Amino acid sequence: MMIPEAKQYLGQNVSVTYRDRHGDFHTKAMRVTDVSFIPMYGSCLVGDIEDVWLDRITSISAVE
Repeated sequence: MMIPEAKQYLGQNVSVTYRDRHGDFHTKAMRVTDVSFIPMYGSCLVGDIEDVWLDRITSISAVE
């Protein structure tokens, strides 16, 4: 996922599925508060409960 693609979810509640560093899948529901770029680490989706690196996201969808 790229930054412009992630910015469309700002301020929304989403369900995010991503892989952790061990390759296991996790699904979390969160409210997206920001999308940021951290030098030497990359881009991340900043949520109210957790930050997720954009390159690890496998699927994301808005939740009502």
